[in-house]
Amino acid sequence: MKELSIASYIICMNNSFNENISNICGMELSALAGGYKYSVYSGNAVVVEGHKGIVGYSSEEVLFAVNKTFLQVTGTNLQIRCLEKHFAVVIGKIHKVEVKRDEK
Repeated sequence: MKELSIASYIICMNNSFNENISNICGMELSALAGGYKYSVYSGNAVVVEGHKGIVGYSSEEVLFAVNKTFLQVTGTNLQIRCLEKHFAVVIGKIHKVEVKRDEK
C-alpha cells in the first residue's frame, strides 16, 4: 500500500475533484463528463447521478438508462423519492444495484 504524505495530500486538495477521481481510476477526465455514479446508504436508499431517464419502475425494481447500459435497483417497497434531470433518489429495502447490458 502506498503511503500518502501530507505534502501530496495538500497538492491533491488543490486539484479539482473530477481530476482527482480520474487520476485514481486511471481514466481520462473527459470520460467522467458523460458518466454516472450511484451510492447506496444503509441498504435503504440509492442516490443515482448522471442517469438519462427511467426505463422501468415497480415496487421491486427501478431501471435507469445510463450511457449505453442500464442501472437496475432491486428490492422491496421501492419508491422514487426524488427525480430530477440526471439525479434520482430511490428509497426502500435495497437488495441489489447492478449494471445491465442491453441484450438487443
